[in-house]
Amino acid sequence: MDKPRILIVDDEPNVRFVLERTLVNDGYILDTAADGAEAIQKLGQAAYDLLLLDLNMRPVDGVQVMNAVRERGSDIVVIILTAHSSIESAVEALRLGAFDYLFKPTSPDAIRRRVSEGIRYRQQALRRARLLTQIEGLHQSLADLDKEISTLGPDTSPRRFLRSGKLVIDKYHRSAMLGEALLDLTTTEFDLLVALTEAAPAAVAPQQLVRSALHYEAPETEASEIIKYHIHQLRQKIEGDPAKPKYIKTVRYKGYLWSGGL
Repeated sequence: MDKPRILIVDDEPNVRFVLERTLVNDGYILDTAADGAEAIQKLGQAAYDLLLLDLNMRPVDGVQVMNAVRERGSDIVVIILTAHSSIESAVEALRLGAFDYLFKPTSPDAIRRRVSEGIRYRQQALRRARLLTQIEGLHQSLADLDKEISTLGPDTSPRRFLRSGKLVIDKYHRSAMLGEALLDLTTTEFDLLVALTEAAPAAVAPQQLVRSALHYEAPETEASEIIKYHIHQLRQKIEGDPAKPKYIKTVRYKGYLWSGGL
């Protein structure tokens, strides 16, 4: 893990020196700024984990630095250094999102403790953000996987099944049942039965049936002969008495229709 980077901002050289000496052996990368303007410049040039910020500076004070930090959308941890006389400004800094404030002067142990807690808070916040990103990525991966599974798995939509009276057609498995009997149909017979059932109660012309069941175009006379043969074969498997059909009926000059046995 990279060492945490800390920017110390104070317009008093002796305060900057003391803060550096306090933190120099704690495993941080330390940088300093002598005023608010320099702090804003450095914050725009490098990524810091924690900001030790004096409030009472001129001409750019600590609150202005805080505003600049938040305007940039930075989530750097800010610990305010303030004198008792500027407590109202410290409260304002907390409203702007400061992690905490310390009164001047404060003990080195207190500084080290709060800086350590601020860095730990920053690391946990970054870890949380990474986990949320991973979770969002997993959600998207699951959504993509669900889409893929739905395209590979069976179609469970209502369009998969055709029902008419005692007839149930499963277009996914290309099977058909009439009552309790599973029909033994050829590919052409199955497609012909689907075309008739989908069009019911309208009659379907032989040319359209050739197009739907055999998938090519045929002249009217040829289509009539071809479909007549396949209808005959299909009636043998469906009708109780093929000579008196009740399911597939001939409509003169129009073609054939599925009546559903009514």
